[in-house]
Amino acid sequence: MKFNCNTQEFSTAVATVVRFIERRANLPVLSSILVTADGGRVVLHATNLECGVEISIPAKVNEKGTVAIPGSILAGFLSNARGKTTSVTLVGEMCKLETERSTASIKTIPHEDFPALPRVSATASFSIKSADFVKLLRSVMYSTSTSTIKPELQSVLVYGEGGKIISAATDSFRLAEKTIALRSGGNVPQLLIPSRNVAELVRILEVVGGETVLYYNENQISTQVGNVYYTSRIIDGAFPNYKQIIPKTFTTEAIVLREDVAQALKSLSIFSDKFSQVSLTFEPSKKSILLSSRNPDVGEQTTTIQATISGEMATMNFNSRYLSDSLQSIVGDSVRLQTNGPGKPLLVRDSSDESFLYLAMPMNR
Repeated sequence: MKFNCNTQEFSTAVATVVRFIERRANLPVLSSILVTADGGRVVLHATNLECGVEISIPAKVNEKGTVAIPGSILAGFLSNARGKTTSVTLVGEMCKLETERSTASIKTIPHEDFPALPRVSATASFSIKSADFVKLLRSVMYSTSTSTIKPELQSVLVYGEGGKIISAATDSFRLAEKTIALRSGGNVPQLLIPSRNVAELVRILEVVGGETVLYYNENQISTQVGNVYYTSRIIDGAFPNYKQIIPKTFTTEAIVLREDVAQALKSLSIFSDKFSQVSLTFEPSKKSILLSSRNPDVGEQTTTIQATISGEMATMNFNSRYLSDSLQSIVGDSVRLQTNGPGKPLLVRDSSDESFLYLAMPMNR
């Protein structure tokens, strides 16, 4: 195998692909990037068996071939490489890389066991603007569980109904849901995408524009975006029926400035305990919300923010990080907070946008 390609294009492609390798893999080939040169193109492949990626870049191919190169080594060399062109030549078990200023020889890995990336049938698909799909996933992905006990809670749910596409995520302590109009119409079944894979898909879609078509079956979801092909497995599980826990009516409602809440929570985190606990007291008679945090080893703080409040007075305790997380998905100037009092969840919305909701469960002292 022998080819020449643009150093910047090669380095950028490798930097994306290397995120998909399995660094602690039992199968050594999974820690490598599969490089295939043929027909004026070089295709880079990587997979961790949960998700995978292929990126194609133009190249002058003098001798076609395939080689598996340790991903971290290849990425490390190219990140510091200088020069416009990189020459890659396979000599026995060594892959020789040359730029105008640097030369490296990397020991390759037998590539025969490298798994083929699955190709999803095009019979089922939906299309959406890349920016909208990124927004759909980013709005909820931070609410997934970090525990591996329940894979369905370590995933982002994506489904379509009534001309809309909806995403949801929960770790059983908080829930986030985002809704966006689906221009292609139709219904999309519930697709559970592992959160790690969602993060990689977001990073790929963030750098492209236009429309994205996603293909799916009962086991996989995939998309082709420009010169990048991405595929992820779908979790075989049942996402909780979260709609039934979202309250329809409330005894207390407040509208506050988003920036006031964000600054108060940031300041209170300095004094919060090991559970990041913060107390919220809704005071309708004073048109304000009193926030407080206390740590016996540090001290305590109280902050009052002005609010438009209706309903009953209520005091509740929450994980401050959970409340702060919700604000990243709210783009408006004001936030609507709704609750049914102590022991009940708090519903957080953008006061001018009903497409996003966030439900936080209270903490017990």
